[in-house]
Amino acid sequence: MAIAALRGSIPFPAVHRFIRIPLSGIAFLFFYGGLQVIAWILLPLERRRLRELPADEAQAQLDDFFVRAYRVSVDVMATLGLMRYELPSPEAIAALPPGPKVVVANHPSLIDVLFIKACMPGVVVLVKSALYRSGAMRRVFEASGDFKGPEAEEQRFGVTAVLDIFVDRLRSGRSVLVFPEGTRSPAWRLRRFRRGAAEAAVRAGVPIVPMFILSDPPVLKKGDKWYDMPERVPLFRVELLDVIETAGRDSRSITAEIRDLLAERLEAAREHARARHRREQGQDEAEPEPSSE
Repeated sequence: MAIAALRGSIPFPAVHRFIRIPLSGIAFLFFYGGLQVIAWILLPLERRRLRELPADEAQAQLDDFFVRAYRVSVDVMATLGLMRYELPSPEAIAALPPGPKVVVANHPSLIDVLFIKACMPGVVVLVKSALYRSGAMRRVFEASGDFKGPEAEEQRFGVTAVLDIFVDRLRSGRSVLVFPEGTRSPAWRLRRFRRGAAEAAVRAGVPIVPMFILSDPPVLKKGDKWYDMPERVPLFRVELLDVIETAGRDSRSITAEIRDLLAERLEAAREHARARHRREQGQDEAEPEPSSE
């Protein structure tokens, strides 16, 4: 299993948990305000600047605009001491197979999509339908090519019209990001994977790029509040794993392979966290499974 080279945030001194709580509120206010500025001011200006360019070139520059915006978002969080992060290097991203692809990842936190969009230009994502009710979010999603998911999370992705939109995006040349669990993962575990991502890749004849996202310790899980801060500053790491070719394969076996691959990587990360916890506590005996510290 190959893991691509990483690039990371500038290291800052550890910030105490009780200081990170108000800083987290500041970060969320920044994101909300930044979203409004991007949607209603910067995006129209950027489109105006690009309107004379050929469509492909204009789209490429718009993709770079969004990469910079997402990178600013994660850099703000790192600068405030809320987290550290490591992303695949630009060289690792450039070495991926050319053309459209399906990017699949586990989903440990609320902000996973920020990290992937901060390092992969042009990737589009299936967005929860509820988020489309925000005018600013809808403008950003539509400009970046993101598309709305089914109305109910429990609805099977593979038997809805969304799958056809998914395949159309791939056939138009766009790479698509999807979280096969459908919602955020429990701490240090994976949910059942849906087959929609693999099915779309098979139908469109494109490869799958698995990405492993580490949140250590787990933070911003499903049900967490913005002020639920762990004792340690969390590390987010996004790793590129081996590309999976889909030719001649079925979606069921591909989905099982992806889940096994990510489960293996997650278990290794959990064992590493256990070992770190033992070192920090100065204990030799086995420690309980790390959870949401």
